[in-house]
Amino acid sequence: MDESGQGKYINAIVDSLKEARKAILHGLKRPDAGIALKTVMGDVTKLIDKIAEDTIINCLKKHLKDFQILSEEAGRIRFGSGSGPIFIIDPLDGSTNALRGYPCFSVSIAAALKPRLSSIIAGGVINVVTGDIFTAVKGKGAKLNGKPIKPSKVTKIEDALIAADLNIRSKIPNYLAKVCKVIEKAKHFRFIGTDALETCFVAAGICDAFMDLRGSLRITDFAAACFIVKEAGGLVVNEKGEPLDLEFEGNVRGKYIAACTSDLLNEILNKLED
Repeated sequence: MDESGQGKYINAIVDSLKEARKAILHGLKRPDAGIALKTVMGDVTKLIDKIAEDTIINCLKKHLKDFQILSEEAGRIRFGSGSGPIFIIDPLDGSTNALRGYPCFSVSIAAALKPRLSSIIAGGVINVVTGDIFTAVKGKGAKLNGKPIKPSKVTKIEDALIAADLNIRSKIPNYLAKVCKVIEKAKHFRFIGTDALETCFVAAGICDAFMDLRGSLRITDFAAACFIVKEAGGLVVNEKGEPLDLEFEGNVRGKYIAACTSDLLNEILNKLED
């Protein structure tokens, strides 16, 4: 992939993120923003999700003729010949936050040449509330609002600010017992309700590690954010400590840990095994 191709895709992603933010902030003013439209693989699509998704697709169509999307709401769709990149889209991460007025929600878009995480070549996540945009291009590092970012250099749990998704609704027995060993040892702990954004915080050194080991996250939830962490110089692994690389086929769901340093990651993995 040459630089012009990469540039074209990241420009399309950033433009789509900005347009989606506008559409979401405007759409949330509608009294019917939270109406349920359908249920896809156990996840409810609200009107605000659909508004964001339609905005992103229309924006991508202005930039490209031939591409595919894999979206949390619409599934897999081809445009033109479908021979171009695959855009992995989460139109609104933190829908409940957005609809309740809890000011933490985001939009994620990644572009891949093949249907697996290791084939991602560009990605972006926007904080809808603040407008901050995290981006990354393969081999060129990661940025926040156009400025290069790096993870922190924290090596010990007791010095770390660690985040994790704890939204289990009693569906995962013993999950809290498993992760609490890390939470209790961490210097600080956070859970804000948008995994994509918290994962990007690792890339920028805002937090030192993020965990979601529930097994309920879809590829669309974390593809862009995990790519951004890796391009920034951080690490992303599965629950076994192996590099995270999943295919986009079917209802694939994943578990992962994003960390700033290998020392901190190993401490987390060891605590999870205790």
